[in-house]
Amino acid sequence: MSAKKNIAAAEAVEAREAQTEAAEVKETAAEAAKPCCRVYCGPSVRGVARQFTVYPGELPEALRAFLNEHPAAAGLVVPIDLFAEVRRRVEIPGTAESILYNKIKSEL
Repeated sequence: MSAKKNIAAAEAVEAREAQTEAAEVKETAAEAAKPCCRVYCGPSVRGVARQFTVYPGELPEALRAFLNEHPAAAGLVVPIDLFAEVRRRVEIPGTAESILYNKIKSEL
């Protein structure tokens, strides 16, 4: 009888572990689905966006329309964890970020 109890207890533990793992997977998926905070690193555009503005969640409609008109600007809307590096690279001539910045600025 004790062997059957041990098997039942082991199965109960496995079931709880599977439930916990499933809950963790759902939580991770929910986190991944949330839009992260992003920063616009391009030149300020009146009525659209100021340089280095942080946008939690969805981007405003005016900025989305600007990005459709100027696709290069999308390369300067970056996750907040990349902000410091991109900000530094915008100021270094010849980097991709600097080239994008100057291209957008010349289009304004």
